[in-house]
Amino acid sequence: MRPSDALLDTIVALATPAGKSAVALVRLSGPDARQVLASLASRLKADLKPRRPRLAALDDASGERIDRGLVTFFEAPNSYTGEDVVEISIHGSPVAAARLVEAAITAGARAARPGEFTERAFRGGKLDLVRAEAVRDLIEAQTPAAARFSARRMEGGLSKKLEAAREDLLAAAAGIAAAIDFSDDVGENVDAEVERRLRAAADNLARLSATYRTGKLLSSGCRVAILGRPNAGKSTLFNALVGSARAIVTEIPGTTRDTLEALVEVRGIPVTVVDTAGLRATEDVVEKIGVARALEEGDRADAVVYVYDAAEGLTAEDRDALARHGDMPRVLAANKSDLAPEALLPDGAVRLCGLEPSAGETLRALLAEAVASEISTEKTSEVLGSLRQKDLVDRARTGAEQTLEALSKGLSPEYAATHCHAALDALADLVGETTSEDVLTRLFATFCIGK
Repeated sequence: MRPSDALLDTIVALATPAGKSAVALVRLSGPDARQVLASLASRLKADLKPRRPRLAALDDASGERIDRGLVTFFEAPNSYTGEDVVEISIHGSPVAAARLVEAAITAGARAARPGEFTERAFRGGKLDLVRAEAVRDLIEAQTPAAARFSARRMEGGLSKKLEAAREDLLAAAAGIAAAIDFSDDVGENVDAEVERRLRAAADNLARLSATYRTGKLLSSGCRVAILGRPNAGKSTLFNALVGSARAIVTEIPGTTRDTLEALVEVRGIPVTVVDTAGLRATEDVVEKIGVARALEEGDRADAVVYVYDAAEGLTAEDRDALARHGDMPRVLAANKSDLAPEALLPDGAVRLCGLEPSAGETLRALLAEAVASEISTEKTSEVLGSLRQKDLVDRARTGAEQTLEALSKGLSPEYAATHCHAALDALADLVGETTSEDVLTRLFATFCIGK
């Protein structure tokens, strides 16, 4: 089905999470939204006024009562999608919600695809592609910082930055075109203002590109493995970091046989922390599997917290394990330091006692330095939210820089113009003006149904 054909349909979906809840919201959008509602709420006699909730009895095609709920009508173009939209709030019964969606389909609607409501908002010019992606990112945000940056993008903060770069590139393109069109009168010299606007665009885009690491960490988070020999106190530090007794802690070496995960927030970043079995040679079949999994976790992690007993110092086994992850960001924790306050520490090691009330806070600060020292979570900054955005920002920046290089070398304005237009094409793709249908289909398929 072509997008233009699909837009002729009226779609329906449950817009709240499946399962029991206080309220469930069913959303309709499309040219026949009001007619479908008339079939569901035949006793609702008076015309609906836009944005005025009305209490209505809701029935299926056979006239059997489904529920009573609040019905709100949003008239095109003043709705989320830009089409006629109806939102129906009923009691949060999964059965009632499913019956209401089924009744709407019987009345002429069809089930919405994932992200189709936001796709219609994009195609109807209600928001650009950057803001559409931000809707998904806000829904999927795992920390307050991630939600804050997504909300800023959704409100157009990033789009405004991109528009500023685009205005600079358009001005530069116009100046280059003037040099081409009037070369017989003024020669092929390009006005100095053109280079200034190109440099402004390139610098702006370079700053935006540098924010992708922050955006990636905020959206995807990172994985941190806690490694060390048996009885070094890994599980104690894991519990301190999580803030509860998730892992079993005993004085018996080898208590932990499998991996245990928990999600914590570190400087606004969702961090999956993994407690692992102690690293040692063993003939115990179960423990051997646990050691293998610990090594696998260390290899796939983004950072490592390596824990050793401060009283024993670093052993040969510890040094071998550290060498395996030598290039990875890490925290070297000299645990049980209360039992060995005078012990000398190797370079980079930090004294810790997992039993102290401040251990979790201290370890969070150390993790923040290891995995997030270079990122900025300033409330006023704009952050790229996806690899697609970074790729297109980099293409636009490269085009601006290549245009500057061509001009500085005295090459023909025609040659410089091709690079400038390539930069503008990348920005047009970024906001969705020229994005291919295949890319749009894949992008909106990552949304949840009902949004």
